[in-house]
Amino acid sequence: MESTPRLLAVGHVTWDRTPGGQVLGGSVSYAAACAQRLGWRAAILTASAADFVPERDLPGVEVFLRTAAHTTRFENAYGEDGEREQWLLARSDDVVLDPLPDEWRDPEVLLLAPVIGEARGGLVQAFEAGTVGATAQGWLREARPDGRVVPSPWVDAGRELAGVHALFLSEHDLPDAELWAGEQFRHVPLIALTRGWRGLTLLTRDARHEIPSLPCQETDPTGAGDVFAAAFLVRYHETGDSLEAAAFAACAASCVVEGPGFSTLGDRREIEQRLTRRGRLIEEGEWDE
Repeated sequence: MESTPRLLAVGHVTWDRTPGGQVLGGSVSYAAACAQRLGWRAAILTASAADFVPERDLPGVEVFLRTAAHTTRFENAYGEDGEREQWLLARSDDVVLDPLPDEWRDPEVLLLAPVIGEARGGLVQAFEAGTVGATAQGWLREARPDGRVVPSPWVDAGRELAGVHALFLSEHDLPDAELWAGEQFRHVPLIALTRGWRGLTLLTRDARHEIPSLPCQETDPTGAGDVFAAAFLVRYHETGDSLEAAAFAACAASCVVEGPGFSTLGDRREIEQRLTRRGRLIEEGEWDE
């Protein structure tokens, strides 16, 4: 008998053009792969063309997809400060609920993780999830006619964040990311503002916590925020402790940036070892939490 559905991620899988060739991307891909490495049964709800083959490209992850004419495609370039320039080469259809079986309508964790506005219309209301998270990035950008991806206002944030417990945002997503984050407390009670190697700020309606990351040798920052979001939601659902979840997620993200794609995703043992190392550095005064 199959285990109970645990984490469902909603959004586009992508193919990303890199100097080394085409690689699988998309927030949902990283999030589901992370949850799987943490021992959770994971699935994604997406839309793509036939060039995405779930059994080949995301083995072990259940994929429910709407067949489309195109799979979303990006080309990424990173500056020395970690800020990304991105071009949209093709876009798939919006994600719809039709491919999803009834037994996946009540996952323990639901993560809305669009990359280019494909999860619209208050999807949370169609689910009965224990913990709900959303990554803001895919609602905060659009593509110009030449394909360049640029910031864009989130027009319907109130509707799309109704029922969300935790919102994840990078300081690179908006010029005034922290100010914007503060305005979202009318919709969500918990916001994680990630700052790359400098850690993150965990914001609630009545508190602010600076959470240090773990020093690591960064090779490829792609997917770090998505891994952070998935790991945070898994640990938060398990413990109910947002500070513990944030530290756990920061260490999970420190794993994935050390290699290309999914090659260095950490399991629980690796993340726990990094948490121990991180705690030791804090005790020795390397950081002031």
